[in-house]
Amino acid sequence: MNFRELRFARAMEFTIQEINNRTDFLPGITLGYQIHDSCAEVPMAVKVALQFANAAAVPALVGDSVSTSSISVTRMLGLFGIPQVSHYATCACLSDKRQYPAFFRTIPSDHHQAAALAKIVKHFGWTWIGAVRSDTDYGNIGMASFLKAAQEEGICVEYSEVFYRTEPRSKLERVANVIRRSTARVIVAFLASGEMRVLLEELTRQPPPPLQWIGSDAWITHPEFLRFNMCAGAIGFGVPRSVIPGLREFLLDLSPAQALKSPLLTEFWESSFSCSLKGSSEGARECDGSEDISALQNPYTDTSQLRATNLVYKATYAIAHAIHGVICNDTQCDKSAKFTPWQILDHLKKVNFTTNNGFQVSFDSKGDPVAVYELINWQVKKDGGLDFVTVGHYYSFKPRGQEFSMSRAISWMGGQTEEQKQEVPGALEQEQEASGVQEQEASGVQGQEQEVSGSQEQEQEAPGSQATEHIMQLTSTLLIFVSVLWINGLRPIACKADPVSCRLWSEPQMIGIYMNGDFVIGGLFSIHYNLRSEQNNYTRPPLQPQCSGSMDFRQLRFARSMEFTIHEINNRTDLLPGITLGYQIHDSCAAVPMAVKVAFQFANGMEPFFNDTDSCSKSAAAAVPAVMGESNSPASISMTRMLGLFGIPQVSYYATCACLSDKRQYPAFLRTVPSDHHQAAALAKMVKYFGWTWIGAVRSDTDYGNNGMASFLKAAQEEGICVEYSLVFYRTDPRSKLERVANVIRRSTARVIVAFLASGEARVLLEELTRQSPPPVQWIGSDAWITHPEFLRFNMCAGAIGFGVPRSVIPGLREFLLDLSPAQALKSPMLKEFWESSFSCSLTGSSGGARECDGSEDIRALQNPYTDTSQLRITNMVYKATYAIAHAIHGVICNDKQCDKSAKFAPWQILDHLKKVNFTTKNGYQVSFDSSGDPVAVYELINWQFKKDGGLEVVTVGQYDSSKPRGQEFSMSRAIIWMGGQTEVPRSVCSESCPPGTRKAVQKGKPVCCYDCIPCAEGEISNKTDSLNCVRCPSELWPNTHRDSCLPKPVEFLSWDDTLSIILTAFSLAGAFIAVCVVVVFYKHRTSPIVRANNSELSFLLLFSLILCFLCSLTFIGQPSEWSCMLRHTAFGITFVLCISCVLGKTIVVLMAFRATLPGSNVMKWFGPPQQRLSVLTFTLIQVLICVLWLTISPPLPFKNLKHYKEKVILECELGSTIGFWAVLGYIGFLALLCFILAFLARKLPDNFNEAKFITFSMLIFCAVWVTFIPAYVSSPGKFTVAVEIFAILASSFGLFICIFAPKCFIIMFRPDQNTKKHLMGKGPS
Repeated sequence: MNFRELRFARAMEFTIQEINNRTDFLPGITLGYQIHDSCAEVPMAVKVALQFANAAAVPALVGDSVSTSSISVTRMLGLFGIPQVSHYATCACLSDKRQYPAFFRTIPSDHHQAAALAKIVKHFGWTWIGAVRSDTDYGNIGMASFLKAAQEEGICVEYSEVFYRTEPRSKLERVANVIRRSTARVIVAFLASGEMRVLLEELTRQPPPPLQWIGSDAWITHPEFLRFNMCAGAIGFGVPRSVIPGLREFLLDLSPAQALKSPLLTEFWESSFSCSLKGSSEGARECDGSEDISALQNPYTDTSQLRATNLVYKATYAIAHAIHGVICNDTQCDKSAKFTPWQILDHLKKVNFTTNNGFQVSFDSKGDPVAVYELINWQVKKDGGLDFVTVGHYYSFKPRGQEFSMSRAISWMGGQTEEQKQEVPGALEQEQEASGVQEQEASGVQGQEQEVSGSQEQEQEAPGSQATEHIMQLTSTLLIFVSVLWINGLRPIACKADPVSCRLWSEPQMIGIYMNGDFVIGGLFSIHYNLRSEQNNYTRPPLQPQCSGSMDFRQLRFARSMEFTIHEINNRTDLLPGITLGYQIHDSCAAVPMAVKVAFQFANGMEPFFNDTDSCSKSAAAAVPAVMGESNSPASISMTRMLGLFGIPQVSYYATCACLSDKRQYPAFLRTVPSDHHQAAALAKMVKYFGWTWIGAVRSDTDYGNNGMASFLKAAQEEGICVEYSLVFYRTDPRSKLERVANVIRRSTARVIVAFLASGEARVLLEELTRQSPPPVQWIGSDAWITHPEFLRFNMCAGAIGFGVPRSVIPGLREFLLDLSPAQALKSPMLKEFWESSFSCSLTGSSGGARECDGSEDIRALQNPYTDTSQLRITNMVYKATYAIAHAIHGVICNDKQCDKSAKFAPWQILDHLKKVNFTTKNGYQVSFDSSGDPVAVYELINWQFKKDGGLEVVTVGQYDSSKPRGQEFSMSRAIIWMGGQTEVPRSVCSESCPPGTRKAVQKGKPVCCYDCIPCAEGEISNKTDSLNCVRCPSELWPNTHRDSCLPKPVEFLSWDDTLSIILTAFSLAGAFIAVCVVVVFYKHRTSPIVRANNSELSFLLLFSLILCFLCSLTFIGQPSEWSCMLRHTAFGITFVLCISCVLGKTIVVLMAFRATLPGSNVMKWFGPPQQRLSVLTFTLIQVLICVLWLTISPPLPFKNLKHYKEKVILECELGSTIGFWAVLGYIGFLALLCFILAFLARKLPDNFNEAKFITFSMLIFCAVWVTFIPAYVSSPGKFTVAVEIFAILASSFGLFICIFAPKCFIIMFRPDQNTKKHLMGKGPS
């Protein structure tokens, strides 16, 4: 038992007792009540509602808690004007007063909650969110409203997942994995508590993702979920908390004796205290009176945060105020006053009062209260648990932007106190769907709203959500003028001893076409499209509902096709031999009230009186074993919900709403037309097939339009299609709304529009669009209007495409339709109206200015939808449906040889056989139903093309078969002619395709199909159209100028044909050549004093080393190879050390030579030529050793430098060991520095030719060159690094060569008089 719902029921009891104790309110009147348990099931709720209506005992009703039951109950009670005030049915669809004129509620509609959730998401700056919902009316319609509001706020939705708690775990795992992998850190969960529980349990199987939860009222205040710490920081809206004085004391004032008076209270007492009030049974102890109800800690006794309980309190008071307004005047009330429920309904609309606990109660024109919510936040308590905290309020009536008022700080996920802002993370997320981007619309009838309260109150789950817990819901009803308190469960009415005669409240609805038979099949068709409206004055019962407006001849053809099929069956000997089938065909006026009334008539029969003379032993049989119809989904939904209670099967030929495939809600419904689920998927695939990514959408505000468009939008989202707008209207809406819809279509940039419209809405929309110059639009139509011949007069729709059921031929049908005479037409009101409207004459004499029909009328000359049998599509569905019912009846009453026309059977037996039928009709069509009661989905692709005479015709251009493998469903048979007579497929995109070399970047706040084309970044390419990301080229490749392909990077090195290389080579060869020339000169004058001075051997060795230095620079030019890299550095190091060693030797010789001239000095013998040679060899061998170690450990090798330049490859020699390289340079520097110091010390020694001066200058140049080389080498890019090294080699070589050998060569060549020993010794003239 759900103790919270029991508290709601007893809160109603408490409120009525409080009202009865008041003297200022209903004085002298005692209100009573009947409280029933609906078991959270539609059948039980409808059965109880029928009990209230049939007994005519209640003028008003409080309940139910969920929308599913409330929709079914108010649809039925609304026919009798009995008002229903719900305390917790929140579905926005219940605000539609066309369908639910007698429904009120004290809780705000989900429309307001969805808007509030979207505004709070926008308020905190979240633009990238996830969404998950229950697969019920509560979840689907609530989420659809939220997504629409979110789109208007510029919020993008990464994913929108849907599931139901009883679905396979694999589906739940998929949903959980989508949530785990998503990049959105905020998730909006429009879930009933049952779905929320299984989702959170699934998410906790793995480490839960860090999410900021935003919850709907069904679970955000549910105390059960406080155990999920992963939801810490969750926020959402709940109805305001309240206090009801005296309620807790009333609830606790319950004794065992009182509990025994009610089965509900008995069950509560026994389950709470685990004892039995009726003695020990099934192992339970007997209650002994020691039980203390005040010590209980459960939802029944918890009144700390009354939310939905206060809504029950307000609803009960509202009904009491309405009764007061009807039976009371200023001074007293008349308890004997006679009134009808319509009067209570009228006063309910006007109530405006304040309850004892200070809450205002009134209803707007839609029967809704003012929307006020508390903003709830889940915060961590000191003990580590979670608690509900009210942090603000939302008032829908305040000006835009001022709805929120915050009262305290919000604690976010992870205990944070700053808003967790979510922006679109980047390219990855730009692949995702955004919806505002995707809109899910539904207006079916399978919602599951749930009670929310601060710490204890929330809606219970429907049965099946827990395996071990029996969940019960209490439907509360108010019965007036009963002085005895009566709380009881649902019980059958006891048979009475005295005979009772009862009369139907209203007259039976007139049958349009009928024929008696052994078994009569009911038929319902929308032959008119309007129900006559009247203003009730509540002084008399409303008039009989009557159809109005013009007749739909196409629907009349459907009705007569049923008649033709039954005649054909009756003439067969192999099907139902000896049995005559009859029919009753009614006009539903395309209105739910009329359809429900006729459905009651099919179930109850047409007898106006019932005499209870046979006690209750006589079981009443249904008037028909099966019903064929209706053509629209809303009427079919209402009918099958009522007929299904009695097991009467309904086979529809044109109700396509996907919701009707749900056998949990509609077990007795079957159809011969495919579900809109298949049509929606086919439309989405067709839109994708033709490359349209930017479309408009318009739909009927009915179950057909809302559910069909919801399925299409979901499929379109999966195909990557964006919707610019999604408009909804109903044909009876004010013209101002229709103008607004038309203006949106005219102004839109989408050139393709998907119209999920019933024919009534399609007609008024097209007529509105033709009032001005129609926009160039490619129409995509749903099956309800795309094959309707009436619309072929709208040339603006030329080129329209859509899906229709396959065209067929029914032999004999046209002859049957045309075999109609005035005498036959007079027998049927429908046929009489058809004849008179077709020929503009009267069959009953001249009347209203019309001439009398004189028999000259020729029905064969008529050109209208009734006589047009060229494209029988829906007509064939009627044909198949009628045959299906006949085969089912045959299966029940016939054996292999004969049929028993006196056989007794129940409608559910027909239903059972209907599920199994599998046959082929005379015109070759297979008929069978799957487990959902649906046929195999096969469609023809329809195209509106111009005929030669300029008119439009319907042409079949292809086929769609859902049974074929994915990707093979379409087959085209001929070319399509598009809007404006084009043969090329029109384009409809928000943004043109991004060419290769660019990527798509979604425009902020717009759907993913609206994007900018951003050029790929440096080093990246995209080689296909509409790339979401650019791809970086491999390291050795670089984009071309268009950035659509990667090309090999140019390889750069100091090549031989480079200008710089040629210059350096010239200098190198010139230096070597000059050095060779000097060698020749020195060799020729080797005996001259200037050559012999300072060891001529060292001079020749120095010249040799300089030649090598000049030539080693050539190894740095050309493409680096393994050998050239090792050679260039080692040759450079060794030759330079050899050169410096020779200079160092010459410097030491100078120093030693002058020291040897001192008396007693014997230095020269220690540094003679052998020692000089040895020193040069030693210094050089050290460098050779360093080079060998370098080449052994980590030699320099060719290397492709990809880092220095992005657009090219530098081919260079990698040093290998940097220590080895700098050791080689360091050793050279050390010898040069040593040589410089020694030469500097010897610079002033006496001599006419002292080499020390020139060595000093040469070393100074050498050191200067190599000191500046280091920063230049490090900072030079690419090939210039090598050029700097060559320049340093040549510069230092030329410095040495010029400083040391140029003066000597000058003297040898130009001053031979100074090339004497005397001059060198300083003894000759200067």
